[in-house]
Amino acid sequence: MKLIVIDCGTTNCRMRLVDGDTVAASVTRQIGAKDVAIAGSTLPLERALKESYEQLRHERPEEMAEVEGLLASGMITSNAGLYELPHLDGPVDLEALARGMKPVAFPELCDKPIVFVPGIRFVSEEVAACDMLRGEETEVYGYLGHTASPEAVREAQLIMHYGSHHKWIKLEQQQVVSCRTSVTGELFMAVAGQTLLKSSLVTLDEVQPEQEWVSKGIEAVETYGAGHALFAVRTLEVLSKQSKQAATSFMLGIMIALDLAMLTEELLQGVSRIVLYGRSLYPSLAAPVLQQRYPQLSVEVVPEEESALLSVYGASMLYKRYKEVTEG
Repeated sequence: MKLIVIDCGTTNCRMRLVDGDTVAASVTRQIGAKDVAIAGSTLPLERALKESYEQLRHERPEEMAEVEGLLASGMITSNAGLYELPHLDGPVDLEALARGMKPVAFPELCDKPIVFVPGIRFVSEEVAACDMLRGEETEVYGYLGHTASPEAVREAQLIMHYGSHHKWIKLEQQQVVSCRTSVTGELFMAVAGQTLLKSSLVTLDEVQPEQEWVSKGIEAVETYGAGHALFAVRTLEVLSKQSKQAATSFMLGIMIALDLAMLTEELLQGVSRIVLYGRSLYPSLAAPVLQQRYPQLSVEVVPEEESALLSVYGASMLYKRYKEVTEG
């Protein structure tokens, strides 16, 4: 079965031609929900989607003619996306997610309806305990259906998504039962690119992390708070004469500390394993910290290449279930 899988986040939008679990072709545009929010219009996103679709039709005409459907997940289904689809109230399982999917026609963009996957929300009387996700639900079920071992599928577990936002997602009996989100990824980019600290840091592509300084960054947040720890990035260079590599490692430790702070007793209750996925930088640094702090839990890191395919695996699984639900 050939599908077009659209995965739009806060800063990037990918359109992939998929045959089963194999990606036949892919187009990525540096545009996402952030651009829609800034522009106050969906036109930049619509333009990027149309260009991506036409590029695939030009490059893979025969395969595109065999495409059965288009499926979209992530921030493209939000109020800063192409079509706002209300969240489902959690907990949510695969069946509920499939039943909540909705086809919408955009004839100016493509010749078939786009089937949108809803996000999941968790509402609480305590304001700070409210949370939500869009897009990660597809990746989570991709992990469960394709990557996880049979034993792991049955376990209660926490899955950490590393992207523009860092998100802990709790699973019990293959249901998404809660989540906790931090704007960690965006925060790092904002501080590193738009403040005085920029001169003290190297880019994430250039950094060669030093675990010792990562640990010092975590310790600084837990001792003095994130605000002072961030200023210490500056003093590392000016007063302590440390290298930019050390300062950037320290900064990464600060970001990891923000993620660790979300691990409440409630979130950890009943959990036997932790799974980390996304670009390899954060998982590689966080895994040894988690193993040290929670020796009773198994910690798994999904390789970066496999992480990039989780939304494809999940999309294929969800689309099949959606067809069964709507046609059955």
